Amino acid sequence: METNEIRILVAEDHVLVRQGLKLVLSREPRLRWVGEAADGDTALRLTRELRPDVLLLDLGLPKLDGLEVMRALAADELHTRVLVITARQDSASVRTALSFGAHGYLLKTDDTDGLIAAIDAVAAGGYLVSAELAHVFESPGEADGEPLTPRELDIATRVGQGLPSKAIGRELGISEHTVRKHRENIARKLGLRNAAELVAWAIRQRL
Repeated sequence: METNEIRILVAEDHVLVRQGLKLVLSREPRLRWVGEAADGDTALRLTRELRPDVLLLDLGLPKLDGLEVMRALAADELHTRVLVITARQDSASVRTALSFGAHGYLLKTDDTDGLIAAIDAVAAGGYLVSAELAHVFESPGEADGEPLTPRELDIATRVGQGLPSKAIGRELGISEHTVRKHRENIARKLGLRNAAELVAWAIRQRL
């Protein structure tokens, strides 16, 4: 077993989509498919039992929808990272998923390279939002007279690339704690609520 193996559980109610995901992931030796679920109840149970590194989660699941699955997992304080893969592109769904603890949000129209990149980013502690969704995020910070500093722009750029705070600190030669403080200031200035929204903002600004 490779040391950088990523264990993946897939929660998707359409059999053909699950089979397609399984085929894509099987081509990457470091990605290990540990289970699948066709409804939210099963997804929650298997996540608790198997403790995968990444849960690929559709929002429109029967019995218990994806948002409720995330709410329950957040209450359990599991270390599993959640990457939403859905057809929902509306602002409310995206923002709600991110506020419920999603670490990434992809569309079913995204390509396989984007999927693998998102899994890698999310598993490493980063965040990634589909570039197609960047338009749903406003950037109120542009009009409030409090622009980002050059250092904050450096950090926002790297957050937009899906890098976690530790990796950003290593690249910039500063501590992880300092990166986190900068990220808090960036979020306050821009009116963003979490790291995934910052990723989407960075994509929108083409940083």
